Formats: sequence, structure tokens, C-alpha cells
Amino acid sequence: MATIKKKAAKKEAAPAPVSQASAAGEWTGKSQAMFERMLQEVPEALRGIFRGKLTQVLAQKAKGGPFAEGHVVEIVNEMVPEPFKSNILKAFSTMGDIDMNVVEEILKKYPGGQETLISILHAIQEQCGYIPQEALIMVSQKKGVFLSTLYRLVTSYKAFRTTPPKKHTVTVCNGTGCHVKGGNPVLRELEKKVSANGSQITLEKVRCLGCCDVSPAVMINGELYGGAQAQAKISEIIHE
Repeated sequence: MATIKKKAAKKEAAPAPVSQASAAGEWTGKSQAMFERMLQEVPEALRGIFRGKLTQVLAQKAKGGPFAEGHVVEIVNEMVPEPFKSNILKAFSTMGDIDMNVVEEILKKYPGGQETLISILHAIQEQCGYIPQEALIMVSQKKGVFLSTLYRLVTSYKAFRTTPPKKHTVTVCNGTGCHVKGGNPVLRELEKKVSANGSQITLEKVRCLGCCDVSPAVMINGELYGGAQAQAKISEIIHE
């Protein structure tokens, strides 16, 4: 009986696991996105177990302070075997400079399940300009949705972008009215420029912009230009 009591006492004295919830609000920089990316290398069935154990290690490294990017990198270097270590560190190096607090706030605005995903993805793109991988990882974790499901969503809809937008987005009308009034030379010039390496122009073609009275019409970074003004603006950004 005494032995059982001693074991029970030891069990009670053991530190309680640090939960994901207890870490909320303690992440800094890209640390949370990096932590979630690290977990992607763990088989889905074991991810919950590893999340708890690695969160405990993270808390020990942070020593009561916020979780930093350096703490996550230390865990990868110390605990993750090859080739997974190299895969993770390479993924860290290509992460964008997205403020994950922005994504966190968006998620708070859309409580609920999978029915909120499209609205969340639109909101992320509106705030960030595109939908970065680290944002998808956070949505997956917070909403309990497979990451593969989110990838299918963002790649199925042309409205979503998974890469940062370029400096200029040019939408060209390819309809009959603009074609007749000289739109084709403008389009050909743009296509030539866009095909060049290092181009900072995203070209979109539509059947009509609804502005036939100012054709040939183009939309540049959300602003409408028509006729000679459109051609002058196109020439300006092409020769930057």
C-alpha cells in the first residue's frame, strides 16, 4: 500500500503536459507556422501525440517566455532525423513574411466548421495579397481540416493565389469592341513582356470589362484606363 501511495505521489508531482491552448498568444514571429510545418513531417495518426510532447519541449526552451522562431529551429536540429530535418529547414527558409496574428484574427471572425473555409481563404488573400502555405497550415490545425483538403480548395478556384502578387496586375479586355479599337497590339506587347524572366506583371484576360465606351480598356492595379491613356500607362509599366 505504501508503495502504491509513493507512486501516486510521484505521479501527482509530475508536470502537467503543456496544451496547445495554454500556448495561445505566446507565439512570436513565424514560430507557430514553423511549429506546424515541422509537424507536417509526422504521420497524421501520430501528430496529436507529437504535438503535445514537442510543445512541452518548446515550453522548456522558452523558460516561461514567448515561443520564438529560434526555439523551433533548435528542436528541429536536436530532435529531428534526416532527411526530415533538411526538408523542414528548407521549408523554413522559404516561408514568407506573413504576420500570422492577422490569420489568427481572421479565424476568430469566422467561428464554425468547414462551411467557413471559403470565407476564411478569401479574407486571408484580401489581407495578405495571396494565401501562403503557413496560413493554410494554421487554418488546417485550427479548423481540424486536412491540409490536402485546403490545397484542393485553393487550387480549384482561379480566384485564389498561392504565390505573392507581382507589382502590377493588368486585366485586359479581349472582347470584340476592344479588339476592333486596337486592343490586340496592347495585348501582344504585354504578353511579350510577361513572358520575359523577372517580369513584375500579372496579366489577366477577360471577355469584357463593361467599358466599351473607352475601349481599348485595361484595368491596372484595380484602376481603369481607356483609349490613349491605357496605351500610355501600359507603355510606362512595360519600360520600367
